[in-house]
Amino acid sequence: MSTALLVTMGLVASRIGGVFMIMPAFGARGVPKMTRILCIIALTSIVAPIVPLAKVTPTVAFLLFAIATEVVVGVLLGGVVTFIFGSISLANEFVTNQIGHGAAQLFDPMLKVTSGPVSTLASLLAAAIFIGTNLHLVLLINVTDTFQIVPPGSVVNPLPGGRIWITVVGELLYASLQMAGPVLALVFLIHCFIAVLTKLAPQMNIYFSLGMILTLASGMWMVATVMPQQFSFHHALVSDGVGRVYEVLAEMDLGPR
Repeated sequence: MSTALLVTMGLVASRIGGVFMIMPAFGARGVPKMTRILCIIALTSIVAPIVPLAKVTPTVAFLLFAIATEVVVGVLLGGVVTFIFGSISLANEFVTNQIGHGAAQLFDPMLKVTSGPVSTLASLLAAAIFIGTNLHLVLLINVTDTFQIVPPGSVVNPLPGGRIWITVVGELLYASLQMAGPVLALVFLIHCFIAVLTKLAPQMNIYFSLGMILTLASGMWMVATVMPQQFSFHHALVSDGVGRVYEVLAEMDLGPR
């Protein structure tokens, strides 16, 4: 096995490892590290022999720089999809706080954080849909295709590729408000209705006797009604985000290839 092939395999594993560190479902903190390592090794053994050999001087300094660069490239590629994927969790976190579930925090086994019950359910179902519709395979195929467009070791400065994260974060917030909008609008109308009743009969303490129950019940009904549309909208967003890895590459500074 030649030195160039060994270097290429290390750089390929670094880029793929950066993607696995942050990609949806597989990048979650609840996924065992050994599972990710085995996936990286398996994918590297398939991809490395068919990509262009790295043109990197095999010295310690150059190799460390090239490995760190490839890891950053992988994180930037996977981060675009992860930001968009997180929109459904953020949307349902808004919903959770508005319909009275803010105090009912649950442990999310995927992210190893506490979140509202609606948000936890949505994130688990979204991860299942992501894997069930093979979007993880599409993402990995696109990542492996990047080695033909940008061979290992040819990225000089990957940080400009992070500029697209600014756009994606804006899209994340906008999509979250779109998905949470129907529930937020319903809760707003209920609060307006309760405010009018409270004004008409201030001695009855309408909010605590009727408002909380009405908000919780109607909020859960609206969540059950709009959640299928949420997942359909979210799936379309993530499918589009998987194809945007090439936009990240286009922003990076590349060396001679």
